[in-house]
Amino acid sequence: MRVIRYLFIALLVCSTIVNAQTEEDAPEEDVSANAQLWIDYNIRNSISEKRFLSAFIGYRSITPHIYNRMVLAPTYHFKQTKALKLFKIKTPIIHSFQLGGGLFYTNFFDSPDNFEMRLMQGFQILTPEFKGLYLKNYLRLEQRFQKLLDNSKWDASMRLRYQLSTVLEWEQTGLPFLKGLYIPLKVEFFFNFSKANRNNDQIRISPGIGYKFNSLWRAEVSLGYHNSTNTSSIQQTTNDVVLRLRVFNSGDRSSLFKKSKKEQIKDLLEE
Repeated sequence: MRVIRYLFIALLVCSTIVNAQTEEDAPEEDVSANAQLWIDYNIRNSISEKRFLSAFIGYRSITPHIYNRMVLAPTYHFKQTKALKLFKIKTPIIHSFQLGGGLFYTNFFDSPDNFEMRLMQGFQILTPEFKGLYLKNYLRLEQRFQKLLDNSKWDASMRLRYQLSTVLEWEQTGLPFLKGLYIPLKVEFFFNFSKANRNNDQIRISPGIGYKFNSLWRAEVSLGYHNSTNTSSIQQTTNDVVLRLRVFNSGDRSSLFKKSKKEQIKDLLEE
């Protein structure tokens, strides 16, 4: 927990520095096409063989400099181990269930800041292994509660997210093998039942590359494309190029390398 505390302080300092460098009377920027930097630290702690907690703390910024965002999002995971006897299926159809939430604080440079609380419920389905590959289908329902810090009322909205992802081991690409490298591939679709004032995402495409340093640590870098719509004043669709840096700490001594190859891949798909 000490690492999270130091990282949180560092991200606050970064946010303050960038904000201080922004002119108070700067003209409104066009963000229909923009570049974003996301940095997050992810930790995972096992409760039992079937249950574990995960959480991440993150920092996000945008160019042109419109805002900085801080994120804290914990999630409770429950793995499903029993199959349906009705269909005589040997492995469970649903791999795991998730319950979680998130706190999002957005520091705007030329408008009131925005605070969002988010609740989520989801489940994951892994397709049967095919040539060493698994496809993860992740369906998640989110309830969002946003408030501008200008004495305005809370804005409530709801959306459904569907993510399809997989992980390629480096040796599967046919390129020279380097132990520890893997390639995460993700595409995510958003269905807004009722739109929020801000950040109504529609699609995210996120290819990347990752590396397992040891049994505790791994890191990923991805360069993604996001398409989203903001409805705060006028409806504006934005095209975002997002560089995301992620650091993962398993939080316990359950080694990726000591498990079977199948379990290692499944662990990489669990977030």
